[in-house]
Amino acid sequence: MDIEDIARAAQLASALEVSGYPKPGNVHRTADLKGMTFEHFIASSIAIGPVLLDVAKKGFRAGKGEIKTVDIGVGGAIKSAIGNTMKWQRDGNTNLGIVLLLTPLAAAAGMTLAKEGKIQMKKLRTNLSCVLKSTTPEDALNVYDAILIANPEGLGKVDELDLKNEASKKKIKEERISLYEIMAISSGWDNISREWVTDMQITFEFGYPLVRKLYGGTKNMNTTTVQSFLEILSKYPDTYVRRIHGKKIAEKVSEKARAIIEKGGMLTSAGRVLIKKFDEELRKKSINPGTAADLTSSSLMLAILDGLRP
Repeated sequence: MDIEDIARAAQLASALEVSGYPKPGNVHRTADLKGMTFEHFIASSIAIGPVLLDVAKKGFRAGKGEIKTVDIGVGGAIKSAIGNTMKWQRDGNTNLGIVLLLTPLAAAAGMTLAKEGKIQMKKLRTNLSCVLKSTTPEDALNVYDAILIANPEGLGKVDELDLKNEASKKKIKEERISLYEIMAISSGWDNISREWVTDMQITFEFGYPLVRKLYGGTKNMNTTTVQSFLEILSKYPDTYVRRIHGKKIAEKVSEKARAIIEKGGMLTSAGRVLIKKFDEELRKKSINPGTAADLTSSSLMLAILDGLRP
């Protein structure tokens, strides 16, 4: 693996995730959502490549001791990736959660490649922890800008740190609040933030092993993607759904996913029928488990870095 392969892994993970069908409630290759099409997401998966290559190179330089980890600029890379996304498709927010996960992973992968000469999962997670905890107030400000550019639905407030309040930026600067610290504050209600402060526990300990197991058993990329999404959703109630529709609905969606998994999910004909019905049901109610999709992307990226090829 070389440094360019890290960016390719991120792009491929993003493209494979959105291609999985019928992934309940999400945009996928056979269904769009209002104002959001499959093509918007494919364009987004390609658009982030140059930025993730750059941040992987900076991670590599940090691994070689040429720059400090704090100088990788994860926040700036996230802002640039969202900016590129907005230039190359006309929908709006298609991949903020994905970018928040894949950007530090790309930096950590570059660092691991520099130190080890290859990608080792245990070393990758150790280096990821270093990257996440080394983020700065400047990274935080750049991510604030990225979120405002993407303008996602259902944002929560981080205590007094309201994204749309200029006083929040002033507070971050004056009190030197790092991006990692902001993620820690919001980790109680947002699973993307939770991933940041747990060294991506869901991705490394649940999603990635699941992808490897499923693909090893089926050799079918679509089955692997959709089943992984469902199992993540069944175990971790979707925090995007919770912010939009409330805790009760989010829990019911996860319960339904669990019931489908118990019937075999994508691995049985009966399960596939239930998945299709679940997809139709969520669409009618405008329920989109976006966080589960983001976590599926990060899990796929790890598997690809570890050698998986569709």
